[in-house]
Amino acid sequence: MTATAALAGGRHQATPASSSLTGVTALVRFAVRRDRIRLTVWVAALTLMMVYAPNGIKLAYPDEAQRQARVNLLKTPAGIMLGGPMFGGDETDLGVMMANELMLTLIVAASILAILTAIRHTRAEEESGAAELVSSAVVGRHARTAATLIVIAATNLVLAATMTFAMAATGFAVRDTAAMCLGITAVATAFGACATVSAQLWRQARTATAVSMAMLGCAVLVRGAGDVIDNSGSPLSWFSPIAWAQQMRPFVALRWWPLALLLALTAALAAAAVILESRRQYDDGILSSAGEHPHARPVGGVFGLKLVIHRGLTTGWAVGLLLAGAAFGSMTKSLLDAARGNELLARVLSTQGTDGVYTTMTQFLAAATTAYVVSVVIGLSRDERSGIGEAVLSGAVSRWRWLLSALGAALAGAAVLLACAGLGNGLGAGLTLGEPVMVARLTVAALAYLPAMAVVAGVAALGAALRHPGIGWLAVTWVVVALYLGALLRLPRWLVDASSVSRTTAPSSISVVTLSVLTVIAAGLVLGAGWLYRRRDVS
Repeated sequence: MTATAALAGGRHQATPASSSLTGVTALVRFAVRRDRIRLTVWVAALTLMMVYAPNGIKLAYPDEAQRQARVNLLKTPAGIMLGGPMFGGDETDLGVMMANELMLTLIVAASILAILTAIRHTRAEEESGAAELVSSAVVGRHARTAATLIVIAATNLVLAATMTFAMAATGFAVRDTAAMCLGITAVATAFGACATVSAQLWRQARTATAVSMAMLGCAVLVRGAGDVIDNSGSPLSWFSPIAWAQQMRPFVALRWWPLALLLALTAALAAAAVILESRRQYDDGILSSAGEHPHARPVGGVFGLKLVIHRGLTTGWAVGLLLAGAAFGSMTKSLLDAARGNELLARVLSTQGTDGVYTTMTQFLAAATTAYVVSVVIGLSRDERSGIGEAVLSGAVSRWRWLLSALGAALAGAAVLLACAGLGNGLGAGLTLGEPVMVARLTVAALAYLPAMAVVAGVAALGAALRHPGIGWLAVTWVVVALYLGALLRLPRWLVDASSVSRTTAPSSISVVTLSVLTVIAAGLVLGAGWLYRRRDVS
């Protein structure tokens, strides 16, 4: 129970909170005020997607034959992994195509927002010391966690309402549209509750965030693998909450009961977070830290410190990308087999060749790596808030060295991640096609995306120097949108090519000029970030 000291009769007298939820309303108002711009931008971006995407599909596929060709392409294993299950019926209906192609993207985006919000208002505040100030007032033990869950749920309700209105306004059935949007936001709320559980288990905010993101990644992979087994959903699919939303089957044969599963899961996770919070001390985690080793070898400088800090994050991402690469690579044979009965796919393969497939797969893996790069670089901002940066810079460490150590750690980790992604891709493709040479070829091709990672790292460093770390995440968002939705939304080619990942086309072609230009751009961004970072206060 927290308390605030009140002076009474010249003595300090504790004023206890009347319940464990005392102060929830005030904390909710404070969180909304603090995140009003951030949440507004996210909600507006996802809502606009619901307006632009249907029009993009109409323009890209105006007639039935073109839509049917795209549906056939998305029935391949790779298409099902990146989209959703097929339930039969009128698969070329625009609503069905929206539900199949966009639900997964929107679920992942909304879930990332929920996870970041949950950690930001729970574990990150304890790590920075802000929660201690809050707890010195009349605030109940579970008030911060409850307020966080309320903010996440309220944000997702607003998002569901705005997306429903936006999509229904373009002519879609309100009932099916509402079911689709509620399914998306219900999954996001569940992952927000999952993040509050992670915040109780681990002491470091970055660890809690990484674990929550890993759970989201596992849910995506399990759902995809399950739907590849049966393109209407196999028993394996139901082990992922993402499948529960998709199995509501909007625009096909709507059913509401899977939504109850998501609500029950959210309630169970919220209850688990409260129980775990009552069993731990402030600023501690249920799982003991493994970082206290009295006989450990000394850390070699600030660059070594950064590597040690992000060691767990790097290992988790490397394993995830290795498995994802293997899954992508193993689909190559299925894609080639599908081309025999799909004229459009056969035409694409005859134009681009198998290397075009490998390029697309590698670009997707590189796009995922950008999230890791930004997470490491904007650690500069987290270190400032926690006081680590001030402690380090008070010694014989220059700001340039501190900034470059973060960038160096990010790119070193990115090289490991790209190598693992390429190795997995090569193993999957080589084993299924009987071409062992693909292992080395695709591993080298993945490393060609390192200059693209350097550009993203430079943008993230610029954001950290400007005290706006969200700039780095905007770069990641743009990479994903340009790569995944660029063709679907018929974005101009020059706009898609503004993404450093889209500009890199290995293994189809490796342009030394392009890689050199990306390297020069990255160097310019780093110089600009360093100039700004040296000329402002660190606090």
